Parts: sequence; C-alpha cells; structure tokens
Amino acid sequence: MKLEFLGDALDYWKGCLFFRLQREGILIDFLVDPMLTDPENWDASDFRLYADLLQIRPSQILQHKRKLRGEREQYFAEIIHTGDLFLDPDTGISLGYARHIEKYIRVTEVHRLLGKKSPRILCFYQHIGREKTKDRVGKLIAALREFGARIYCCSYETPTVAMLFISQKQNRIEKINECFKNYLGRHSDARVAMW
Repeated sequence: MKLEFLGDALDYWKGCLFFRLQREGILIDFLVDPMLTDPENWDASDFRLYADLLQIRPSQILQHKRKLRGEREQYFAEIIHTGDLFLDPDTGISLGYARHIEKYIRVTEVHRLLGKKSPRILCFYQHIGREKTKDRVGKLIAALREFGARIYCCSYETPTVAMLFISQKQNRIEKINECFKNYLGRHSDARVAMW
C-alpha cells in the first residue's frame, strides 16, 4: 500500500468485502498488514483513515519495525499473528522476478504465512494488468498449488483487480464463496469463483 493511493475507490471495495465477511463471522481474529512501500510518509491520521475505509478498528492494523525494502525476511518474521490476515501489496502476488519486489508478495511468503495445516484465511489484493482476470487468477492459483500444500481459493473479481481468499481448509473458503454468491445472487457468476 502506498500513501498516494489511500482513499481510492478500491479501498471502499475492500472495506465492503471485509465488513460483510466479518459481520457473517467468516473472518476470525482478523488483522490487516498494509505492506507499506512508503512507511516514512504515514502518520496516525493516515492509519485511522485506512482502518475506517477497510471497516476495521485501527488496532487491527499490524505495525512493523522492519521495512519491506531491504529487510524483507525480517519484515515477514514479525508477523506472529495466526488468525485471518489481509495483506495489501501495491500489486499482488509475484509469479517470478519483480523489479520492485516491495510491491508484491512472493509465492514462498504466502506459503510461509499459511503455515502447516493452518485453518487461517489469507486475503490478498491482486492487480490484474493486461490479462483477463480469470487467466491471471488461474496462473496465481496454479503457482501457489505447485509450491506446496493443497490450497483452496475464492476470488472476487473485477476487470482490473481481484481479491483472493486462500486457505488450506476447504470449508472456510466455501463459506466465503457462499456468502458472496448469496449476496450477489444472479450477478455472482461474473464476480465470484472457487478454485
């Protein structure tokens, strides 16, 4: 997350998704890691606004001593929380070399955060770029499954971004899928997919 993007329409969209899933009791012990690429520019009022936009309490935002740039391994080691977690990289999950890796999370880092046989849900913001959303999300899920443990995913998709909900527990992902399908009704097939 970069400060210049704070308050854009996508923050409202993210907040709507999280509000619904928290209200339904699907997200449990939910925290947010903004994955700040410019932490030196943020102050307390920015964090309050970010929390409000995501419809969470400010105390649900993880704070880091380490930076994504230059201290990446230590940054992720600071995440000791084992409940559900949203990670908000500027761009999303990286499938390979990334010139500005601080804008991404790596497949290996996703698996490290999932842990072994963990029931947690990890949520990721994913920018799509020039590909079709289904194609991009399909590649991401295939890469995540190639690396290790069986994972399940529900994606909420738009033509330019997607929100990915990933877990090793199929029933938790099925609840997310069901929640969005019930909410969107006949419009859900164009927006929600199980992987």
